[in-house]
Parts: sequence; structure tokens; C-alpha cells
Amino acid sequence: MAINLHCPKCKNSTSLKAKLCSKCGHRLERDRKYRVIVTAHDGKRISKIVDTLSLAKKLESKLRTQVIEKKMLGINKSITIDEAWNRYLVYAKDSKKTWRDDHLRWEKHIRPYLKGKKMDSVTPYDIQNIISKMKSIRDYAPATIRQIICIIKRLYNWCIQMDLYEGMNPAVKIKLPRLNNERTECLTREEIKRLFATLDNWWNKRFALLVKFALYTGCRRGEIFNLKWVDVDLNNGFIVLRDTKGGKDTILPISDEALNIIKQAKKTLPTPKCSFVFPNKWGRKRSYMGNSWTNIKRKANLPMNFRFHGLRHTYASYLASSGKVSLYTLQKLLTHKTPQMTQRYAHLSDTALRQGTNLLKSLIEDI
Repeated sequence: MAINLHCPKCKNSTSLKAKLCSKCGHRLERDRKYRVIVTAHDGKRISKIVDTLSLAKKLESKLRTQVIEKKMLGINKSITIDEAWNRYLVYAKDSKKTWRDDHLRWEKHIRPYLKGKKMDSVTPYDIQNIISKMKSIRDYAPATIRQIICIIKRLYNWCIQMDLYEGMNPAVKIKLPRLNNERTECLTREEIKRLFATLDNWWNKRFALLVKFALYTGCRRGEIFNLKWVDVDLNNGFIVLRDTKGGKDTILPISDEALNIIKQAKKTLPTPKCSFVFPNKWGRKRSYMGNSWTNIKRKANLPMNFRFHGLRHTYASYLASSGKVSLYTLQKLLTHKTPQMTQRYAHLSDTALRQGTNLLKSLIEDI
């Protein structure tokens, strides 16, 4: 058990009396950091870095007490990662819209490698190992890797906040992969024709209508799943989107084509009293698409990496490039909270503006 000076430059530990780092020669007189090292009964070293000597002494005393309690009395305040997740999941169901996605990622990618472990025994290496295993199985997108790291980090932060865990968050030491969120998928006109031809002959009429509705409205998948008949105004051509990504209910005007799709959807309901516009086969709220979208893409000869969310990008791209829809209008139709979120389509709008400037010559010649 010891308290040493911590060098912020080379991460070396040196004596409390030292003025220079014994390894790199860095001056330690200003902005001193203190490293507390305590050896547990199983031989593992617990290392913490704090800002003041008084705090370091208190931490050393606390860690020493915990080590003695665990060795002599078998007391271990750290709960298992499984128990922590089960408690967190109760909270997430009430406060996070994406808790189902998080739960699926936990069960598929995280739990197989961390199950049974105490929270204080999970190391940054364990988390890095999860990432390495994922990359060895398939080429997961950086966004997926980032989500896995963030789930673990969020779990630890929540447990610390709830006083369920005392210790470091191992996920904070894992570097998050960089993302390129400007990915904008857009189907060509020929691909759209093939898609509609496939949908017109698809065996599951209700799901085919759901896909068409996504393309004609630009609505997100969850917004379509949530859409109820009480939120549809067929007379005035409006729908109300509940529980949107932006957190606010939104009244959205829709086209005649989208209204016609809704009318057709009513004829495909599994039960007359079904409250959802595009329900599952039991008449309840749809929660996933299964293989339906993948099969439709294959039949329509679309790129297999084209996401369902790409229908939203296609909707926005064609409106922006038409030259008839301003970015402000597009922002409202896409229910974006800020103009910055709509800027990815700005270059398409610029193309339409450039076409407009080419009219100048003909206008001058007509004078």
C-alpha cells in the first residue's frame, strides 16, 4: 500500500519528496497528482489517481478497509455485471426509447463475455476483447462498436450514480471509433421502379404498404410502428407522430399517395378493432421487421447494405434536388430539431439553385 506522485507526462510514479519525475524529468511542483496503490488479497493491484494528498490518504484508508473486509469477512460490495444490467434495464424501460435495441446488443455482444463477473473485476482489456471478438466475426460498422462501448459506460455510470458500485468505469479508457454520420443513402430512379414492382406483387401486403409509406413520407421506422388510427386525419391529410426522436409530438402533412396507402392498409388489418395502422400479424404494435426487408431488397435487386432508414434519405434527397422545397421546409417535414441536421442535403439543393442560374442567358436573349 502506497501513495506516490504521478507524472502526467509519462504516467510514471515517483516518491512524494521528488521534484522531478525520475523517468522523464518532468517538473512535479505544479498541478501535482497522487497515485494510490493498494494490493488486494488476491494479489491484484488497485490503482487510483487523485488531485490532493489529503484525498489520497482518505482513499488509501478506504481501500485498505475494503481489502481487509473482503479478506477477513468475505464482504464484497461489488455486484455482478448481470445483476447490474437487470436493475439498469428496469430504469431504461421507463426512460429510454431505444432500450430494446440496447438489450439486444447486450445479449448478443456483451453478456456472453462478461456474465458472472463482478463489476470491479471487469477491466478495459475485457471490453477491448469484446470489440476484437466482434471484428473477428464480421466487419461491424464503427457506429455499432461505439454503441457497445457506450452501453457498458452508461451502465457503470448509472450504477455509480445509484450507489450500486464504487470504483472506476473501465469503459472510459476505451477509445471510441470515429463516425461519419453524413452517410446519405439514396435509391436511383431505376431502383425505385424495381422496388415498387416488387412491392406491388409482394405476398405480405401490409408490410409492402409499410415500405411504400416510409418512402412517401420519410418517417422513421419507429414512428411508423407507433402510428395509430386515432392519429390519422384522412379528411385533412395529416398524421400525428407520437414519441418522436426529437421528443415532441409532431403534426405532419402527408401526400395523397401516402393517404391512399393508409386507406389500403385499413383493408389489411388482422382484426377490425386494431389500433395500429401497420400492426404485426397479431394486431399488436410491430417491434421488428424480421427478414422481410432483406427479402424484399434481394427480390428487387437492391444493394444488400441499403438500410430501411435509407428510404428516409431517398425521400429527402429527391425533395431537396427538386429545387421546389427549401431546406427549412425539408427540416420540418423530416422533424429535425435543428437546421444543422438537414444540412447533409444542402449540396442537392445547391445543384437545383445552380440550374436556376443557368436560365440567365436565355432570359437576357429574350429581352
